[in-house]
Amino acid sequence: MAAELIRGLSARGVENYVGTLRSSEDSNTEIVDAVRDVVRDAVVFQCQGRADWRVFFALRRYVQEHEISVVHSHKYKTDFYAAIACTGLRCVLISTCHNWLLTSAKMRFYAALDKMVLKAFDKAVGVSRAVADELRRHLDEGKTAKIDNGVDTARFTGTISRHEAKAALGLAGRPIVGFVGRLSPDKGVAVLLRAVQLLRNKGTRVEALIVGEGEHRDELQREARALGIESNVRFLGQRRDTPGLYAAMDIFVLPSLAEAFPMVVLEAMAMGVAVVASRVGDIPYILGKDGVLVDPGAVPALSVAIQGLLLDEGGAREKASAGQQRVREHFSAQVMARRYHELYAEAWEKRFGAH
Repeated sequence: MAAELIRGLSARGVENYVGTLRSSEDSNTEIVDAVRDVVRDAVVFQCQGRADWRVFFALRRYVQEHEISVVHSHKYKTDFYAAIACTGLRCVLISTCHNWLLTSAKMRFYAALDKMVLKAFDKAVGVSRAVADELRRHLDEGKTAKIDNGVDTARFTGTISRHEAKAALGLAGRPIVGFVGRLSPDKGVAVLLRAVQLLRNKGTRVEALIVGEGEHRDELQREARALGIESNVRFLGQRRDTPGLYAAMDIFVLPSLAEAFPMVVLEAMAMGVAVVASRVGDIPYILGKDGVLVDPGAVPALSVAIQGLLLDEGGAREKASAGQQRVREHFSAQVMARRYHELYAEAWEKRFGAH
């Protein structure tokens, strides 16, 4: 999302700088390479431990030297560094809150700390209704906003036919359902595997593509074997050629038990793939009438929804085409960038007057 935003802002004439933290923990430094061609400068701050005071001073110097007007952070750690480093500087602070993982006492503490830190920001953006509502519980409503995520619709536009995409995977002529995302329990991939087994038991043979990595992968592979569908399921791991993989899918399935605002649904819709997804988070809002919704964890309902679209090819094409148009109109990177650009100007004017 951040990379798409930077590209969209650049197209609007915004001068972008990108900075990221590298520490012993998981670091999202790949964004530097992803946007290097459209940013004025990129920097990686070497961070030792959870709070490295050298980074606070380095970030402050960087903002001052480059006369940066808007500091836009993502996630609790960068919110924390930005709030302290930019205290007293002539810039506005914007944060995008994607969600807060509350899976452990440590993560719940970080989420609570983040919501306190966000009080120092000019604007805090929630990418989903639930996140925006949570922000309003902790911040003045005038400081909060909801801006939908967006995708580069040009990247997710079919340049390869479904037949060609299937043939490239050695699956020509076979019905394919696919999942893209993190392999964690909350994504409900086990529900999809059981639905594939149920379909097979009914005489409907489908191939399942599982794209992504995560701590649940080994368990899911064992489950596929236990269900007797191992030969019908391909675990493809983390891939960078997702447009070609979406192109091979007759149906994209997101059987999540919990979600905020999943980008993968937008990507599948932009590729013109029919979508079946759980009725959680902002998925009903994203799909509108242009997809099929099922209750989370409902294996029989999921299998019926998949089978219905496979049998009604015309109806599936109609939903896919309507979904593709919906993404172009409402959930493109260009729409997202325009809304953030307007938010930056609004925050600046409120704090400093006309730019």
